[in-house]
Amino acid sequence: MPAAVENSVLRYMAIIRAARDFGLSQEDIESVAGTFDATRVRCPELADALADLILDRAQTSVEGLTF
Repeated sequence: MPAAVENSVLRYMAIIRAARDFGLSQEDIESVAGTFDATRVRCPELADALADLILDRAQTSVEGLTF
């Protein structure tokens, strides 16, 4: 297996784990990751899409707070 493929797999796994660590559910992750073509390695785009979802959820949570 070429090193680029191995690195891409590890990056993909790290992105998914980070998304979980930031509180996304498996369903949320699958709904975002499922939109990416599995034949093309697009780790930066996947990371950006998941980060956007995390930020959107955080913003929604903050907006729902009352002081």
